[in-house]
Amino acid sequence: MRWLFGLFVVLVAAQAAADEQPRLYLEDFRLGHAPGAVRVASWRELDPDRAEAQALSGCRALGWDCSEEPDPARAAARFIKPEIVVGAYRGTALVLRRRGQSYYAKFAAPPGHTICKAGIDLVGGYISPGAVFAGAIQRIGRDGLGIYAALPQASHGSAAIAFRLMIATVPTVRFDRDTCWPDGTIVFLCPGSTRCQPSRAYPETDLR
Repeated sequence: MRWLFGLFVVLVAAQAAADEQPRLYLEDFRLGHAPGAVRVASWRELDPDRAEAQALSGCRALGWDCSEEPDPARAAARFIKPEIVVGAYRGTALVLRRRGQSYYAKFAAPPGHTICKAGIDLVGGYISPGAVFAGAIQRIGRDGLGIYAALPQASHGSAAIAFRLMIATVPTVRFDRDTCWPDGTIVFLCPGSTRCQPSRAYPETDLR
């Protein structure tokens, strides 16, 4: 029984250590159907080598190291959530409200964690002309990256939005306002009439 108790202690300690680490979540957002969106693979659908390279690059861009042997000062654990399907939407964000072709969603931080930074692969994504897609850091209410997405009303099912994102969270007790981006930071904006733009204040949100 002693060995069993010892194993329990080790497992609890390992879980506690993981809970104290920053986390990088590999997130997906796909709304609607259009031929151009088919080429945008989700994190799960990517070739494993390409997914690994993009995840490591995204971690570095956001200031962390999520490799197998990370720098202890910048170490972060990687996670991927189960997909959610609601109407024409498929992805890892929680759908909070739906009104016609418009969706309000959130990539939520896990319990005990607070969103710190976020990024999006704009070059590797797709958005139909006239569609709107925007994301901003929101710490009031449900903590996470708030999303607004809307397809053109006259698209008749032929428009789509498809992107891969990364959300960085930190344990709430370790939240540092000097390191993490301010509440309300616009991470990206695709206004429908012009090209998608990353944050002007934090251009590293564009995970190329």
